Amino acid sequence: MDLALDARLIARAVKGRLLGNNLPVKGVSIDSRKVKEGELFVALIGQRFNAHEFVKDAFRAGAVGALVSQEVELPRGRFLIKVDDTLRALRELGKFQRSRFKGTVVGVAGSAGKTTTKEMIYHLLSEVGYSYRSPGNLNSQIGLPLVLSNMPTDAEFAVLELGASKRGEVANLTKLARPKVRVITAIGEEHLETFGSLEDVIEGNGEIFTDFGEKDLAVLPYRLKDRFNLPKSRVITFGEGGEFEAKGVRLTEEGVRFFCRGEEFEIPLLSLSAVENALAAFGVLKALGYNPAEFRERLRSFRGVEGRMQVIKRGGIVIIDDTYNANPPSVRNALRTLASLSSRGKKIAVLGDMLELGESSPELHREVGRLVAELNLDTVLFYGKEMRYAYEEAVKLGINCFHFNKSCDITNFVLKEKGAGNIILFKGSRGVRMELVLQEVVESLDGA
Repeated sequence: MDLALDARLIARAVKGRLLGNNLPVKGVSIDSRKVKEGELFVALIGQRFNAHEFVKDAFRAGAVGALVSQEVELPRGRFLIKVDDTLRALRELGKFQRSRFKGTVVGVAGSAGKTTTKEMIYHLLSEVGYSYRSPGNLNSQIGLPLVLSNMPTDAEFAVLELGASKRGEVANLTKLARPKVRVITAIGEEHLETFGSLEDVIEGNGEIFTDFGEKDLAVLPYRLKDRFNLPKSRVITFGEGGEFEAKGVRLTEEGVRFFCRGEEFEIPLLSLSAVENALAAFGVLKALGYNPAEFRERLRSFRGVEGRMQVIKRGGIVIIDDTYNANPPSVRNALRTLASLSSRGKKIAVLGDMLELGESSPELHREVGRLVAELNLDTVLFYGKEMRYAYEEAVKLGINCFHFNKSCDITNFVLKEKGAGNIILFKGSRGVRMELVLQEVVESLDGA
């Protein structure tokens, strides 16, 4: 990875004052605990922290320089770049790196499936050229500038994730990323506390088409094809009715198979939503001049993202780890996936709160209660304060379900339900820490 950056170039890009040696920079970091040898450390200031306190730690970890707005000690043989505002400077550095990038940028927005779609596009494009993508889910007003700052100038493709919790944020990120291919994965209820309404969510994600250029292309769900007033000749659609539509979807414990344009594809993920992710990726391939059918083998080697519909097997039990996060559309996808699986035992869902839904939270959780009844799952465990609404709805509908406030109660319940053939789904928002609940259950099963 070649950033082609040095201290003097960075100082010029961020309009800062360089103190110390002009040294090459191998990367940019905002976390002193994760700084690598040869990187630049950016000392951000937040509401609850001031990273200037950790500049010494960053230098000890191998940073060659630091971007600062306060007085700090400069070690011998290193450099400092002094600016008025380090967050603004990080954004300027990201903008500078983007201006030097000669490859093709793909931007990915949406309510659900952004990270998996981004990883899938990256995985497929890596077959045909040197590709770079946002690591993890660095998609915020801080995350994306950091991702751009680390963008290698010699990559052919860059796949960037654009996230938002309110109107205006995707537009802000789009102006930085300037993607040629702009993707919306799916739209649903998310961050309603700050977005306000589903309509605002749609408009907010549609901001990815801000400054839509004459050579830019859009990839989006068919039902949104006329929503954003885009030139029809530069819109590629996917999903039911779209140019890329899945037929004959079949789900097994090994993954999902489907047909698209007469070709059969296989993804080794236990997820119905992975099909929509793949269709969006096919749209990107078409936009870049490739035939998706030529990527069938490459798609079969896609392993997904940690915490997103990953399979853990313990004895005869299949555990589905979808603990990374949760909002209504992703919960619906996960539950429908569970219901679609054939099982020799019980189908059990362990559902934690969906957070940041504002005044809509009670009704959206009640909808989950109605959905589990419709899907006829064997047992559902609801976990957390908000999921009590789902539990109460499911009880009214006669579902075999339980509500817990303690993770140990879930563990004890699962240990009693460890019959061969059982499939257990774990799903919940980040704030509920469902990954820790799952870890406790797996460790208990290992020790049983």
